[in-house]
Amino acid sequence: MNINSQTQEAIFEQKSNHLSWKTIWNYNTGVIATKVMQERTCYISIMNRSEMPTFAAVVKVAAEKRNLIGFGRPTKHITFVTNGLVNNLNSYGATIAAMCSGLTTYMAYEVHGPQYNQQSCIALDVLRLVELKYCRGNGQV
Repeated sequence: MNINSQTQEAIFEQKSNHLSWKTIWNYNTGVIATKVMQERTCYISIMNRSEMPTFAAVVKVAAEKRNLIGFGRPTKHITFVTNGLVNNLNSYGATIAAMCSGLTTYMAYEVHGPQYNQQSCIALDVLRLVELKYCRGNGQV
């Protein structure tokens, strides 16, 4: 985990044989970018500030949870559905462009309700704070 107060970015990473991923929450630009290594895929979405924890809350929880990784369940569940490819990574900033460069990158939009194929979803637990679920939109593999 890396938190940069100057750029208002929070970067979380999980590495495992089962599922490795990295997500960048840029509070300055309001963008979330997530890379799923096994899929060689990136997802870029707009941050819903009423759903996401504030930057200050992330800093606080990160400090508290350093010794508590693996305890509890996520308090928020946010589901995104893909809708098209991203053509210009540079418009999302250098950190996100570097992370997603060379990978298939989808735009993903937050949804509520069963508007997606639940078998095509991947769920990522970020610090037991937020579960980000990325699902393929209709007609996308």
